[in-house]
Amino acid sequence: MRAGPLLSLLFVAFLAAPAFADPGITVDYHDELLRVTLDGSYAGVYYRVWRSGELLGSYNPLDTQYTLCTGDCFITDSQVAPGQTYYYRFDLQPSAGQLVSYGPYAVVVPNTPFALRVWPNPSNGVMQVQVSLPGSHRTDPPLEVDARVLDFGGRTVRVIYAGALQRGAASLTWDGRSNSGQTVVSGVYFLRLTTPIGSSMTRVFRIR
Repeated sequence: MRAGPLLSLLFVAFLAAPAFADPGITVDYHDELLRVTLDGSYAGVYYRVWRSGELLGSYNPLDTQYTLCTGDCFITDSQVAPGQTYYYRFDLQPSAGQLVSYGPYAVVVPNTPFALRVWPNPSNGVMQVQVSLPGSHRTDPPLEVDARVLDFGGRTVRVIYAGALQRGAASLTWDGRSNSGQTVVSGVYFLRLTTPIGSSMTRVFRIR
């Protein structure tokens, strides 16, 4: 999908109550561009992304027409301001069937961006969690970080890290166990990273 008027990033928060069947979104920020990707596989589906500055406000399309999804359904957006919240809606039109809308999803754009990546995903073993905190470990103080796994209802399954992390790249892990030491059941979970400069959340899949 071409990068229409675009964004600048990075806390993903599911609105107070998105439709339960809605997939999640993944947010990445690089080179002053925010990429918002709808989780899941939608190859062959036409889609369009809409954005609003208010949850109940007017939504405007970020592309002039529906785009064929050949892999990921995503939008890149640079037309945002740090500290503001934007709401995204994905409209999907299958080749046969009715239009389906997902969202809106809230994305809070912090003053300083950071990134979060998990692999392998899905996994039945240890998941590697790579965190990239902005700044320099030589000149900037560490950031207090809370990294935890949530279930689909938003309940904490496992706190995988709570404390200070140096700026730059850091690696964490999740072994697929809960705080009580039990192996979690197969399903969808969310990894949420919270810092004083913003937060990020991504969907993870456990299989057994």
